[in-house]
Amino acid sequence: MRTLVFLEAGRLEWQEAPDAAIETADDALVRPLAVAACDLDVALLRGLTPFQGPFPIGHEFVGEVVAVGGAVTGFAPGDRVIVPFQIGCGLCACCRSGRTGSCQTVPPVSMYGFEPLGGRWGGALADLVRVPFAAHMLVRLPAGLDPATVASISDNVADGWRAVGPPLAEYPGARVLVLGGIGSVPLYAVACALAAGAARVDYVDPNKDRGAVAAALGAQVSTRPSATRETYPSRWTAAMIHAASGARSSRSSPKASAPA
Repeated sequence: MRTLVFLEAGRLEWQEAPDAAIETADDALVRPLAVAACDLDVALLRGLTPFQGPFPIGHEFVGEVVAVGGAVTGFAPGDRVIVPFQIGCGLCACCRSGRTGSCQTVPPVSMYGFEPLGGRWGGALADLVRVPFAAHMLVRLPAGLDPATVASISDNVADGWRAVGPPLAEYPGARVLVLGGIGSVPLYAVACALAAGAARVDYVDPNKDRGAVAAALGAQVSTRPSATRETYPSRWTAAMIHAASGARSSRSSPKASAPA
């Protein structure tokens, strides 16, 4: 099969790789249908990370199940699924508590697309991807959704929700301040906050293009942080930032953290 390999900043190459295969009865093989470029992928390609190639890239994707192991229930070939970017067994203490990014069954920070850090799980920009612990890892794509519109739910969308969803559950209808400045996650936070019932979302970012997207989503946009001081006193903002971060030191997959 083919896989897209990061060689160095600005250089990618399609290479032949061993065919992905069912290795245990809990595995599934997934054919990627839509793969998103994570904010970290962009930084990688610009040479702004410490990662050194070569290694397969891609970790945000929606795909189609091609084959399943004998122990996999609930999924069958032809199903369209979201695949979390981090590997989690679903059974250890961390996974059962929702901290799937700290799964105790696999090496720390196991994930797709960043072999130097996450191990040899391959990348999503490939003909096939092996998904271990498939009954837990796979998230069924709701009928009628275009895979390309939700490919980032494997990582960035979940990050955006994680920043605002739990605090809004604790403070229903609260106002939300999102400080942008880079990438897509702050914009996903805007969308998630509005969907979760925030009374108002203020988005601060000097970039006019990102500001236009936030405004189209329904946020009040400012390019000047000082413009939010009257609406968000510093002590209140600090409290909300603390509530949003809490003790969440590890990232969780959509299986554990995304709202139903």
